[in-house]
Amino acid sequence: MAGRNVQGESRVLAAMRQTPADFEREMVGELDASAQLLARRMTARVRRFRSFLGNSVHVRSPEPLVREIGPGMEYALPQEEGVKAGGKGLPKFSDPAAADIVAWLRFRAFSGQRSARRNSMAAVRQDLELRDRYEGLAWHIRHKGVKPGPFVKPAFDELAPAIEQRLRAAGERALQRAGSAA
Repeated sequence: MAGRNVQGESRVLAAMRQTPADFEREMVGELDASAQLLARRMTARVRRFRSFLGNSVHVRSPEPLVREIGPGMEYALPQEEGVKAGGKGLPKFSDPAAADIVAWLRFRAFSGQRSARRNSMAAVRQDLELRDRYEGLAWHIRHKGVKPGPFVKPAFDELAPAIEQRLRAAGERALQRAGSAA
């Protein structure tokens, strides 16, 4: 939505110059609400309900009038776009880039089981089983691929007009307040 022209932008700029705190307050509130709405829609569009990927969708605010919304998992992009068979596949098991997938696999493979004591033979066996399961998953992805499960772009495309309208309404409210204050 950045870079779109707004009709009456001279009025908006004038209002921003007259009462910048009021304008910013109005826009920040609407940006927060719209960002949360988009994050919830992304979470709902993830292929599996309440998955690690869906739960990792978050909103960040690096600057007052900027919102970054997206998943926090490393494997979100391959999940969004899919992976063709015969490709590179997953990183090595010991690679830090595989930590998200290993955490997911550990949760899936050993949920409901008591975790083994550190440095015990049971812990070694559990780690070996986890590595074997990871290698099996990597083989499957390398040979079969992953079908795309888009959730970011469809959610944005669905809500973009509504968010633009909400932000425009917030700008109008700020203009009305600036007009009544003047």
